[in-house]
Amino acid sequence: MLTTLFLNLCILTACAFTLSFTYRRWPVQGRGPWFWVRYAGMAASGLLLMQFPATVVPGVFADLRAVPVVFTVLHSGPVAGMVVAFPLMLYRLHLGGAGAPIMVLSTISMLLLGSVVRRLDPLPGFEVSWRRRVTRSLLTLLPNGLGLLLLPQGQALFAQTYAPVLLLSLAGYVVVMMIIDSRLTTLRLLSTLEGQALLDALTDVANRRQFERDLLTLQAMDAVVMVDIDHFKALNDTHGHAVGDAALREVAQRLSGELRGGDRAYRYGGEEFAVILLDVGASHLPAVAERLRAAVERDPLLSVWSHVTVSVGAALMGKEPPLDVVVQADRALYQAKAAGRNRTVISAGSSHLAPASLN
Repeated sequence: MLTTLFLNLCILTACAFTLSFTYRRWPVQGRGPWFWVRYAGMAASGLLLMQFPATVVPGVFADLRAVPVVFTVLHSGPVAGMVVAFPLMLYRLHLGGAGAPIMVLSTISMLLLGSVVRRLDPLPGFEVSWRRRVTRSLLTLLPNGLGLLLLPQGQALFAQTYAPVLLLSLAGYVVVMMIIDSRLTTLRLLSTLEGQALLDALTDVANRRQFERDLLTLQAMDAVVMVDIDHFKALNDTHGHAVGDAALREVAQRLSGELRGGDRAYRYGGEEFAVILLDVGASHLPAVAERLRAAVERDPLLSVWSHVTVSVGAALMGKEPPLDVVVQADRALYQAKAAGRNRTVISAGSSHLAPASLN
């Protein structure tokens, strides 16, 4: 029997490794197609384990099919647990034998007990300590096999199978958790690194790399706005680089505070920022771009206790490539600076917009 249960443990390990790839991103999503693929796979794993049982007596089998059920109910709740357990119970009833009703009774007991344990300890299973995880799983696994006591010679069967199945089921649960933990740790680190790679560390807005990615998704009536802090070198020379960095952060916050949900601000480089406005249209672009300029000028920056101004150039997306829109916005920014700074210029080439200069 121990040899067969060890084979079950190996199969369970392989299934857990395969199913770990259904976790696609961090944080873990509790819905969507991958969620149900994951638990359909859990049910399939249980059915696969049932193909290699240890026959205790005719009609009574021992395997580790309880592990997928317990994992699911503890981490996703009773509904998902029932999705996994139901085909296992049907298949066991189909096989028949004296152990069939015992298996169904044990599975229902584990579902109920697991639901209670999850309710009393509501923290997500991936965020609790290993001691609590093992305790939760052990409590939920306890009913598995207790029904053997109802059979003739039940005490002998119970003494022969209960402890080995419980211990190897617990070991299987720990192995599954280690594999899933390893996958989630990788996804968590990857998410953190991706965020850092696309975020400007100083201003906490998106960086130029993210801007270049988002630029490829521009559609007609979207707009690119280039923003440059006026006389930033003089500010740095007068107050020092620490104050200059603080000024950059404040300007980034003010620009971001003027944007809608789908819009985004970026640090383009140095003292220059970029903004992508979605579906802003030709009629609204001048007012929105001017609002960005005014948001910076309106109140003195706390970092320097004085007003700081910006020059703004904007261009609207038409049929031209997105990079051409950036060139148009950059030229408009140059015109704003050449005209005396602290003003907004809308590109003349922005989908047949007339040249506009707002002070």
